[in-house]
Amino acid sequence: MAERPTLAALLPERLDGLPERARGALCENEDIGAMSLAWDYIGAQLETALKTALDCDLLEVFAKGWAKAQLLADYADPARHPAGERSVVDLGGKDFSRELHPVIAVTIGSCPCVELKFTFTVTAHFSGLRLAVGDGYILGGDLGEASASAQLTYNGVPLHGAAESRKVPLPGRFTFDAPGIAIPRLG
Repeated sequence: MAERPTLAALLPERLDGLPERARGALCENEDIGAMSLAWDYIGAQLETALKTALDCDLLEVFAKGWAKAQLLADYADPARHPAGERSVVDLGGKDFSRELHPVIAVTIGSCPCVELKFTFTVTAHFSGLRLAVGDGYILGGDLGEASASAQLTYNGVPLHGAAESRKVPLPGRFTFDAPGIAIPRLG
């Protein structure tokens, strides 16, 4: 099976505004602000840390959102869908967005740790989403034609242009490692 894209794959090669945003946030600490630092190096390290934090399966991130959909809630109820039953749920053509908030902790010298909170909004379009469910889990599915893009911001300021986000094609069919992505029971 081909390797599925990660959230980090949606980012452009360089986040040009990152060193300046990091410097502004970190220099709020007077001790750090008084230091002569290699801000481009700090920005590069921060970019690496962000890409590492976002190195997770894009489809799993979306599936955790799909699992909370009202349409799937009944499939977590063993009285309605007994053990061993397999179903295909057609969600049709949809656009989905998820917002994540990676936090990078930065420590410089003996200064207290500063946490930088980012907002990563990922959007995907699925032309014909069908999910295989069983025993209260999303087991896999078929996306039809699908693509995804993203925007990374810090304090509401984009760190790259929206047009710079990579659009990645997603595999048509996919599965999750057993037991799958849990569908929460309501009530």
